[in-house]
Amino acid sequence: MQTSTDPLIQLNLPDYADELRRGDAIAEKAVTAYLARIAQLDGKTGAYRTVMAQPALDAARSVDRLLRAGTDLGPLMGAPVAVKEIFAIDGVPVSANSTLDLGFLSLAEGPFIASLRRAGCIILGSTKTTEFAAATINVDKDMPWNPADDAIKRVCGGSSHGSAAAIRAGMCALSIGSDTGGSVRLPAALCGIFGYKSSVGVWPTDGVFPLSPSMDSIGVFTRCAADAALIFATVEGQPALQPPEPRQLRLGLPRQYFFDDCDPAVLAAVEKAVARLRTAGVTIVDVDMPDITAALPVFTQLLFGEFVARIGKERLNAAAATIDRVPWGRIKGAMDITPEMLADLQRQQRKAVATGLLPDGIDALLSPTAPAQPCPLSEADSLETATAWNMRAGRYTRPGNFYGLCGTTIPIEDEGDLPIGLQLMGRRGADAALLAISRTVEAIVGHRAE
Repeated sequence: MQTSTDPLIQLNLPDYADELRRGDAIAEKAVTAYLARIAQLDGKTGAYRTVMAQPALDAARSVDRLLRAGTDLGPLMGAPVAVKEIFAIDGVPVSANSTLDLGFLSLAEGPFIASLRRAGCIILGSTKTTEFAAATINVDKDMPWNPADDAIKRVCGGSSHGSAAAIRAGMCALSIGSDTGGSVRLPAALCGIFGYKSSVGVWPTDGVFPLSPSMDSIGVFTRCAADAALIFATVEGQPALQPPEPRQLRLGLPRQYFFDDCDPAVLAAVEKAVARLRTAGVTIVDVDMPDITAALPVFTQLLFGEFVARIGKERLNAAAATIDRVPWGRIKGAMDITPEMLADLQRQQRKAVATGLLPDGIDALLSPTAPAQPCPLSEADSLETATAWNMRAGRYTRPGNFYGLCGTTIPIEDEGDLPIGLQLMGRRGADAALLAISRTVEAIVGHRAE
């Protein structure tokens, strides 16, 4: 059987929106094509937890009727979207890929999902996460197949691996994830797509399973930076900023931490991208960083300390035998954190956010997104190897969460190579500016996966 064509394979979201309004595309037809691709491809990819076929078709028909009647909900109207399973969606049980009953959280659809619905997005279904969204890899749960390599099952990164795999496989037009330590940027980089992590607090996380409220943020996966900028502008109700000229940009290279322990292939690709940016007129300077290594233990204790405090020690201990061993090892380490200790960790993190990470005069920091390309899953399928991969893979992304930054990752791999991501980190709250900068950088060094 011939695989259904991705209806947006050659289109950005604005192009698709234009076709809908001209009558050259029909939302129902696009949703039908995506549902067909999910049925044909997801048995191998394993990106989706729940497919909402009938609600999606009903919503698509409603979009088509509204457009025929002259009602326009905006540039995301009719866009088929996949949503990470930790987001509450009406009609779908909230899941964190755990057997733990999450009913005590009383999660209901939050303002972010409501904003997508108001914009006319069509939810295709929920996508898989690692358990509790608390690791990049699980060893006791089935992991998705990274669509960047059809022959070998490779890691997707996590925890929003289902959302990343869904868009790379052409099973949605955009997808939604969450990022507490790199959970959007890492799988985007490893799957070879664009990823955007919002600044903490820019998009409220009501209705989202809480991992660490001090550092949780919502993010999106798209085919390109312009699509992510459009989503941000639409949700915020403001025009997208225009991409700056290369000569207007001043980017910082934080070499003493963000380039450490980096595989040669990744380092070579990033250095090549830096050279191309300089040739295009971008000013790039080496910058000094605070002692990030000292901050990372605080990051880990804060993340799992807040998680344990919210879920409850007794509830977690009772479910210990069913929890994946990778996150459980870190959860156990937080069981002795007292309320007083947690309050001190939160104060330290707030101080770091207030101090900032970007030096004055720097528009964004530039680094690899991950220190390695996606390895075969067979190389990270034991507790020891998965734990080691988990700790190493998020090395460059965790500081963005601890310091409250916004961030993006741009695929820069050459044709035929395994994915490599280039990370940009901007000041907290400067999301629109960072997305505009990302468009400029992407135009110079980006590689769009097909």
